[in-house]
Amino acid sequence: MAPGAIGYVAFTRKAANEAIERACGRFDFTPKDLPYFRTLHSLAFRALGLKKAQVLGRKSLQEFGALMGIRITGSVSMDEGQIYGNQKGDRALFLCQLARIKKIDLQEQWRATTEDLGWFEVERIFRGLKEFKEANSLIDFTDMLEQFITEAPIPQLDLLVVDEAQDLSKIQWDMIHALADKAQRVIIAGDDDQAIFRWAGADVDYFINLEGSSTVLGQSHRVPKEIQTIANSILARVGDRRIKPWEPRGADGKLEFTTTTDALDMSEGTWLILARNDFLLDDTEAQCRREGFIYERRHRKSISEKTLTTIRNWETLRAGGVCTAAEARNILRLTTANIKKFPEEDDLDLKTLQEKWGAPEGLIWHKAFREMTLIERSYLVSALKRGETPSKIPRIVLSTIHGAKGGEAENVVLFTDMARRTWYQLRETPEDEHRVFYVGATRARERLIIILPKSKFFFPMG
Repeated sequence: MAPGAIGYVAFTRKAANEAIERACGRFDFTPKDLPYFRTLHSLAFRALGLKKAQVLGRKSLQEFGALMGIRITGSVSMDEGQIYGNQKGDRALFLCQLARIKKIDLQEQWRATTEDLGWFEVERIFRGLKEFKEANSLIDFTDMLEQFITEAPIPQLDLLVVDEAQDLSKIQWDMIHALADKAQRVIIAGDDDQAIFRWAGADVDYFINLEGSSTVLGQSHRVPKEIQTIANSILARVGDRRIKPWEPRGADGKLEFTTTTDALDMSEGTWLILARNDFLLDDTEAQCRREGFIYERRHRKSISEKTLTTIRNWETLRAGGVCTAAEARNILRLTTANIKKFPEEDDLDLKTLQEKWGAPEGLIWHKAFREMTLIERSYLVSALKRGETPSKIPRIVLSTIHGAKGGEAENVVLFTDMARRTWYQLRETPEDEHRVFYVGATRARERLIIILPKSKFFFPMG
């Protein structure tokens, strides 16, 4: 089977990229050999021959908001299991898109929402956006899927693999059917127990009721015995699901309970600190900075690669090397106050930067970088003294449960507290929240540490 005749589509870019890496590593392919390993939106974008300028983006959305007299930030995070562009315009737009991807009437979706949005305003934005896109020859992500189904040339694949299928919406399933009709063989992979995006339009019931032969991968290679026990106790509260017996891996694992992360020694091993809502991670982030741990939060490392590169370039200059004009500009921004003009020539040495541009004497970076905040310098020095390697992928990741889906670590810390709004969601749609915390618990390879609640708004683990 030729690699170009295999399609792999997934809900997230992370899964698609991982599939490419695995296929290339195992079969000596290159990414170019796998043109149909993509997210559904990426596949539609490519098939329709679109350019980025044709796709509705943040700048265009803000322009639309100004025309409509309503604020739209155009920035939406789904990491917390709810829409997080908190402006009224963001929430109204999300509601409009949700109706489209679920293929239901807008008014029906509006009636089902708990958002404080008036019907006439939502309808006005819905109609206005359609006119705005037509006037500016723009399409959005939902338009992409619709146009792929009705207009795009559908590739004829020998094999179509659909991953993360429990997270697909009705319109995405329509796209899958269009691909499947031209494919020789179709494999659909997913786990309804990990269906945590129903709020964003995922049609979990469709996945649960799919027809066809099925194979259960009943052996976990991650979750040890003791952690499986509490994970299954959470799962037992979910009524509408496919029953899938599964075996833990051979290790016993450890299950612990504590009231705070302050007492945890995170100096060794990999750590995944999980919370239902992002703000609950603030204290742990402050702890990591106090103790000099390099970490990742919101998919960003606690020390930027740009800063690390600038430090390396400065130390190269101190050792007698040279730098480019672009590298010098970054150095001068951190070493020299009130600089208005920057070098334009390359092959600059330290002496030239000192004489022409006012760079300091050849001090070690944390003394020379006077324009970097003292807090930031102290944090990085503390991390280096601890023996952390800032250039490596962090051992410690702070994330919401939604943001960590697909991830794992030797040690998982799981907060049970949640925001008031999320607690109300737990009361209204308990099975969705049970699935979320099941996903959180099953990220652990060795040790699961549950942080006991401090408020009355929490998820009951037992």
